[in-house]
Amino acid sequence: MEGIGHLAVTRWLLAMANYTRKRIGEIAAVFIKHGFKNKLGNPRELRLALEELGPSFIKIGQLLSTRPDLLPMEYIVELQNLQDNVKPEKFHLMKEVIEGELGDRIDNIFSYFDETPIASASLSEVFYARLKTGEKVAVKVQRPYAREKMLSDIRILKKLVPLANLTSTKEIIDIRKAVDELSQAIEKEFNFIEEAKNIKKFREKNKNISYLTCINVYEKYCTEKILVMDYISGIKVSDTDRLKEKGYDLKDIAVKITYNYFKQVFEDGFFHADPHPGNILVHNNTIGYIDFGLMGNLDADLVKNLNKMLEGVVTKDINLMMNSLLSIGIKKGNIDKNKLYKDIGRFYNAYAHESIHNLDIQNIMDEIMEIAKSNNIAMPHNIILFAKGVVTLQGILAKLDDTISIMDIALPYFKDKMIKDKFKKLDFSQIAAYLYSSLKSTVEIPSKLVDFLTSGIDGRLRFYLDLDDIERALNTINKMINRLIISIIIAALLVSSSLVINANVGLKIHGISAIGIVGYLGAAIGGLVLLVSIFRSGKL
Repeated sequence: MEGIGHLAVTRWLLAMANYTRKRIGEIAAVFIKHGFKNKLGNPRELRLALEELGPSFIKIGQLLSTRPDLLPMEYIVELQNLQDNVKPEKFHLMKEVIEGELGDRIDNIFSYFDETPIASASLSEVFYARLKTGEKVAVKVQRPYAREKMLSDIRILKKLVPLANLTSTKEIIDIRKAVDELSQAIEKEFNFIEEAKNIKKFREKNKNISYLTCINVYEKYCTEKILVMDYISGIKVSDTDRLKEKGYDLKDIAVKITYNYFKQVFEDGFFHADPHPGNILVHNNTIGYIDFGLMGNLDADLVKNLNKMLEGVVTKDINLMMNSLLSIGIKKGNIDKNKLYKDIGRFYNAYAHESIHNLDIQNIMDEIMEIAKSNNIAMPHNIILFAKGVVTLQGILAKLDDTISIMDIALPYFKDKMIKDKFKKLDFSQIAAYLYSSLKSTVEIPSKLVDFLTSGIDGRLRFYLDLDDIERALNTINKMINRLIISIIIAALLVSSSLVINANVGLKIHGISAIGIVGYLGAAIGGLVLLVSIFRSGKL
C-alpha cells in the first residue's frame, strides 16, 4: 500500500511538472497575442487575456481590480468587468472533497444535500443542504486542485517576472511586487477558516442592527476547504422588480444599506469589501450579506484619522483634511505640504458647490488617488478597498432609486456622527454643575439689579479700582522717565557743545573751545552711566 501511495504522488508530481511546462508556453503566447510583449498594453486587452487564460487568471484579475496602488486606474476599471462564468464541477469530485475534509459520509452529516450548486465560481461552489439537526445551510466547497493550480500559475508568473519590464503610458509597473502581493492574497483566500472568522466577527459587530440579518457559521463542519453557514433565501438587491412585487420600499433599502456600510467603516473598522448586488440579499424585511472572503480591516488609529478627514470635509477645514491624509497615507518620498494643501483645496473647491446629483463618485475617488500619488503618498490597501466599496454602493443606489445619491445619505450621516462624537467626549457631571451654577446666577440677577439701581439713586454707589502691586509698577515707570530725561540732557549737551566748538568762542585748549570739550565730556559720562544702568537692570 505504501508503494502504491508513493507511486500516486510521483505521478501527480510528474503531471504537475508537465502542466507547468505547457502552461508557461500558453501564458506567454496569450500575453504576446494581446500585445504584452514588453509593455502594459490596452486595458481591454489585459482583461481579454486574463479571461482567455481561465479561472485562475480571472481570480488574479479580480484581486488586482482592488489594487490601484499596483495598477493604473484605467486598468482597475476594466478589470472590474471580469466575468467569472465557470461551469460546475462534476458532483462526485466535489463529494470526495466534502467527505475527505469532514471525515464522514454526506448522508451521516446532512439530512438533505442538493447536488446542483446554487453558485459556481473559479475557486469554489456553493450547495444548499440541511443538517441532521434541521438547520438550512449553505455549504461552500473548494474545487479539487484549484489551490494547487492557482499557486502553480503564480509560480509561473514569478518565473516570467525577470523577463517582463511592463510599462503603461503613464508609469512603470512594479510587476514583481504585484505578483508577490497576489500570492499572499490567494493563500489567504483559499483558507475558509479565515472566512469563518470574518462571519463571526461581522455578526458580533452588527448583532444589534435590527434591519440586518447576520448569518451564523457552523464551526464544527468548517475546514480550510469547507465552509458551512446559514442559508439565506433572499432576493438580490439588484432585482428591483421582485422587490417591488413583494412590497419593499426601495429607497428605504438604499438608505439602510448605505448607513450600515458607513457604520461598518467609520465605527467598526471592519467592513464587507465586496458589496456588489450579488452579495446583498433582502430577506424577511431585513438585509443580509453573503460571501465574506474579502473584508476590510481598519485599526483604531486609521479609523480615527479617517473620521478626522470627514470632519474636515464637513467643516470645510482644508488644513485638517491635509493632516488627516498625511496620517492615513504611506509616505513614499519628500512631501511638499504647500503643494499638497493647494491640491486638496483645488479639489475641494471644485466639488464644494457642485450639486450632489452631478457628482461622479468614480471620478472623485480617482482624483483623490491621483492627488495622493502625485504628492508621494500611497494609500493603504484597506482604504482602497473602502473606496472601491463606495463606488460599488453608488451603483446599487442607482438601481434601487436613481433620485438619490450616496452623498445624499453620506453628508447627513457624517454630520450626525460628528455631533454624537463631540457629545461623547463631554463630562456630563461637569455640564450639570455648570448648568446649576448658571441657573442660580440667573435667578439672582433681578434682585441684584434692583439693589444696584437703588444705590445709584441714593448716591451710595461707589466704584473700587484695585490694582495689584501698584508700587512696583510706579517705580518701573519712574525709572523709565528718569532714563528718558537723562537721554534728552545728553542729547542737548552734544548739540550745544557742537555749536560752541563750531563758533570757537571762550577759553581755548589747543585751539579748541574749553566749554565745548567740557560739554562733550559731560555727555560721555552721562551716556556711560545710562548704559551701565540699563545693562545692570537686565532689560535692554
